[in-house]
Amino acid sequence: MEIRLDQIDPDALRVVQRLRRYQHKAYLVGGCVRDLLLGRKPKDFDVATSATPNEIRRCFRNCRIIGRRFRLAHVFFGRKIIETATFRANPRAPDDETGEAPADEKAPDLLIRRDNVFGTEEEDARRRDFTINGLFFDVDTAQVIDHVGGLPDLEARLVRTIGDPDIRFREDPVRILRAVKFAARCDLTIEAETYQRMMEHKAELAKCAQARVTEEFYRLLRAGAARRSFELLIETGLLEFLLPELAAAWRNDDPEVKPRIERFWAYLRALDESIVARGEPPSDAMILATLLLPPLRDVFAPDAKPEPNMAQLVTLSVQPILERLKASRRDSELCRQILLALRYLLPSSRPRRSQPRLANRPFYPDAAWLTAIVARAEGVEPPVAADAAVTEAAESTAPEEELPPELLVDVDSPSGRDRRDRRGLRSREGRTESPHPAPPTMPAQNHAPLTASPGEWQPGPSIRTPIPNLGDIALPLPSRPAFLGLGTFGGRWATRAD
Repeated sequence: MEIRLDQIDPDALRVVQRLRRYQHKAYLVGGCVRDLLLGRKPKDFDVATSATPNEIRRCFRNCRIIGRRFRLAHVFFGRKIIETATFRANPRAPDDETGEAPADEKAPDLLIRRDNVFGTEEEDARRRDFTINGLFFDVDTAQVIDHVGGLPDLEARLVRTIGDPDIRFREDPVRILRAVKFAARCDLTIEAETYQRMMEHKAELAKCAQARVTEEFYRLLRAGAARRSFELLIETGLLEFLLPELAAAWRNDDPEVKPRIERFWAYLRALDESIVARGEPPSDAMILATLLLPPLRDVFAPDAKPEPNMAQLVTLSVQPILERLKASRRDSELCRQILLALRYLLPSSRPRRSQPRLANRPFYPDAAWLTAIVARAEGVEPPVAADAAVTEAAESTAPEEELPPELLVDVDSPSGRDRRDRRGLRSREGRTESPHPAPPTMPAQNHAPLTASPGEWQPGPSIRTPIPNLGDIALPLPSRPAFLGLGTFGGRWATRAD
């Protein structure tokens, strides 16, 4: 197994070479090295360096520092990002490395909440999750640097943790999902002890932030290995902790559930094939719609009897899983719209059914993609289904207002604060205010015209402000200041003894 320089992204090479020019160590690291050694095309390239985030920013004007738990630098080349991280050490104290506690004490909490302890190159390799992700590539010598035994595991096609798997999974339980992802995506086998510790600590996923768990769940399904990932989730019992509502279907003996499960596997297989064919990942809303479609497929059949309140039916069906994953408001609404649009996009035996215009809606590309997936899974050629959807949408003469109300929801509408600001702006625009307010106008007064010879000075109008007589004004004497106390010394505030 070897890596050629022409396989590496030129911008990633540029980042490494510039850091080295400024006397910093820098290597390609992680998934890009693993994928190149496995003969796969990396989806991105990551760099590890001895430079701190601020030093990286001084080397690149096109750089931004992100993260709080794990601070790193993003170097931008157009829309491409080269993620550049500083060498780090294990943030826990060395005494905690064993993770053991006395028999009468509770096991220590090893969960890593901050990871900004800088270290050396070897420490950075040993703090990573799996041996296959701890490989460095030196672009100057074109050699792979292995501090953790990752090369033998790659040759044996094993997923193995670096160090004690018990400690590694307690440090970060999301690594359990990452082990499933690498086994499914790279067609690897999980090493025996690693697998055993995964089973022991899978319940600790509840300790992790839901946003991290949900993002890792999306990654399982968007890389062309969704079916294999779900097989491993069911086999390991992880689906019970991630989506118990979905896992309940595999425990149900109802004869009506079996066809839905078969349909579910067919959709995942078609999703994987379409991702490979397109060469691009689906959106999160598209992934959610694919997972939630099987129970609703018969309802969305174009020739089926329409439900009286289709939007409410879809909401009640998908809401538990969307809330469990804490999906964003935009993804949740797009998922519902994609599902509702299938009724108009799937091929129908009715030649002249009503067809609203959908092509200019935000959900349409994902809805057309899901239509092709359904058609492929159900035995219809995907191009036929996709062409039918596009043709029907293009030939439709229905005006935009005839769209169902649930498909007119704008998922990109601004937040409540923005709406309030815009309302305030409109109210301000309705008033025309000059930057300097005009002085108040004085009432007009009638004065007799002045008649005088030219050149002779004449006084102006007899408008005078009366000056009051100071003798008529009774000025109150100021009260005695508190700091003078009650003494009888001289002065205005002195009091007479008699």
